[in-house]
Amino acid sequence: MEKSMKIMAGEIFAGLVVHNLLCAAAAWFFFRRAPVFAGLFLGMVCGGLMLLHMAFCLERAARAGESREAGRRTASGVALRAVCYGAVMIVILWKFSDRINVLAVAVGALGLKTGAYLQPVFHRICRRRAGGEETAEDMEKPEQEEKPEQKEKTEVES
Repeated sequence: MEKSMKIMAGEIFAGLVVHNLLCAAAAWFFFRRAPVFAGLFLGMVCGGLMLLHMAFCLERAARAGESREAGRRTASGVALRAVCYGAVMIVILWKFSDRINVLAVAVGALGLKTGAYLQPVFHRICRRRAGGEETAEDMEKPEQEEKPEQKEKTEVES
């Protein structure tokens, strides 16, 4: 996996952990039952594994020569993740519903979404801690273009 992808996955995982810590704090006040905390932890682990699988699938799809092949590889990765997550949920419902709260597993795995939304925040924090180095994305930001009327005025004044 490329370094930039590893950094991005780490930032998303940090958001996933923050999400689950906040959910655990809320669960401490409202539920205080071990199955809820076990479910949140298992959901966080499932979310982290799904994140790793997404990163590998995106890398593999980016290496594909044609866009049709990349689409196929991405779709197969999505299907595989859905089947695996569904199987985990069914096993929990069937065998471990007394020890693991299934709803808490789903809420914990939804931290992946929260992590994706928080990734830019963690990216800025990591960049500031690293010494404020500009990334390639920062250098590519387009500058404000002058309006055509302003260009004509500056040319006439010259």
